[in-house]
Amino acid sequence: MPGETFSMNDTIKERTVANGYTVGFVIGAGGVFAEELGGGVSAATTTMWTAAFFAGMERTFTQAHSIYISRYQAGLEATVAWGSFDMKFTNNTPNAVFITTKMTDTSMNATFWGTPTYDEIKAEFGPKYNVRPYPTIYDKTKKCLGQGGMEGFSIDVDRVFYKDGAEVNRETITTNYRSSPKVICGKNPDKEPNKPIKPGKPGANPSGSPSPAPSGDQAAPAPQS
Repeated sequence: MPGETFSMNDTIKERTVANGYTVGFVIGAGGVFAEELGGGVSAATTTMWTAAFFAGMERTFTQAHSIYISRYQAGLEATVAWGSFDMKFTNNTPNAVFITTKMTDTSMNATFWGTPTYDEIKAEFGPKYNVRPYPTIYDKTKKCLGQGGMEGFSIDVDRVFYKDGAEVNRETITTNYRSSPKVICGKNPDKEPNKPIKPGKPGANPSGSPSPAPSGDQAAPAPQS
């Protein structure tokens, strides 16, 4: 209804087993991915916010991911965290808006039905700036989840409103992404080189050829996030 605010957290509820959620990937400490109950709801959150963006809904509160995830459009995505932050938009039109969603195993679509206030709404994406390189870290623990690194950067996205063929309003949303490290599962070869071969006892190797040095642990390839 006019003036009503939509809350993503209120809609999808707390991410618990009782509410039907399972474990998925989330951004953990230091930009390293981890597994947590309810991971992955940002895909639905981003879909809903993108539809609201182009429907002209008022941006009440959105929070982008702390790091850039390549499957999303930089600067035009959103996430939620129960008890921390939400994704909210308000129907600032004089008419009711009806929202429908459609999902498959691999996609989600959100459609806003109502009386248009503008003829067209476009997104203009600026270039990346304040680009920051990503570090590389090694993780020898059994729980290691390898990942590719992603540079940090800032980006501006303009929402441009048109009526009767002319621009009548423009809003700028600035998003700042931290860099996320490249994680290699295994030891750091620069800090933990292979141990040197100890000299054998006389007669221990009749051929006189030294035994090959043991190879270091191989780092698992980092999957694309």
